[in-house]
Amino acid sequence: MSVERALPWTDLVEAIGTKPFEDIREALAAGRVDAANRDAFLLLGPAGALLRELMPAEAPAEAVTEYGALLHVLYLHRDTGRAIRVLDRATLDRALSDYTALGRPPTAPGVVYVQLPERIVWAEPATGAPHEPLDGCFVVLSASAVSVLAILGFRTERGGFTTVQASATLPLTPPAPRPDGTAPFTSVLPAGQRAGLLSVVSPGELVALALLALAAPEA
Repeated sequence: MSVERALPWTDLVEAIGTKPFEDIREALAAGRVDAANRDAFLLLGPAGALLRELMPAEAPAEAVTEYGALLHVLYLHRDTGRAIRVLDRATLDRALSDYTALGRPPTAPGVVYVQLPERIVWAEPATGAPHEPLDGCFVVLSASAVSVLAILGFRTERGGFTTVQASATLPLTPPAPRPDGTAPFTSVLPAGQRAGLLSVVSPGELVALALLALAAPEA
């Protein structure tokens, strides 16, 4: 399915340009560093320099983790072919109705951006923060693990977005009912169920959502 709406990170990647990414690639090769190792990646001179450029001067020190995760996944996505999977609502609903895909190994390692139906899935980026819609998520797969970087609250007039991270080992255990007895992905927003919305309320649900969406058969 083709991408019909703007991708949140396109302008950022274009603003960075080609050379910083190529400098990182050369540093990875020279240092024989595994690009999938985020800590080693960020210790490279070109990656550290680019990270400092990306971070606003007023950003708190702890924001380096968020910006570092974003830079790392943008590099991996670019370096592995820029794969994108776009889901419509019907495909997403089918994917979330069958958890058997969670027990199967990934078809191949790699990095894919899964774009979800617009303003359907919502999440709280931090405890007590307003809920924001998920545009989609980067899914980074290996044979034994998955990491997810979700992008929330993107809209062109905002000029930015929020990120949330989660990871797990594979195969993934299906998400259990929530403590209040509701099923995973049930909306927690006022009138959200009547509006047909979905919610992600935990790292486990986020990882399950990403894997199920990625594994969904094409419509």
